[in-house]
Amino acid sequence: MALKDKKEERIDARLTAEAKQQIDHAAALQGRSTSDFMVQAALKEASQVIEQQRIIRLTVEESVALAELMISEPNANEASVAAMRRHKEIMGS
Repeated sequence: MALKDKKEERIDARLTAEAKQQIDHAAALQGRSTSDFMVQAALKEASQVIEQQRIIRLTVEESVALAELMISEPNANEASVAAMRRHKEIMGS
């Protein structure tokens, strides 16, 4: 076993006898240890939670507003006009 694969961390959990029996039974059905079953189930759930937090959810109104902003011409302000002037001076066009 490689050093990076060494299992050093531990999580303890308290649960009812019924919950423990159900987890033990499910693990046995898959031919896995209870510990392995619980770790894999927790990792799967953790991945789903993390992925859900990465997704931005918008209402229909918010989606329409975002789309309109993306396709509309930007309004020039003083800073953008000055930046365009500097660019033309530097680039010579």
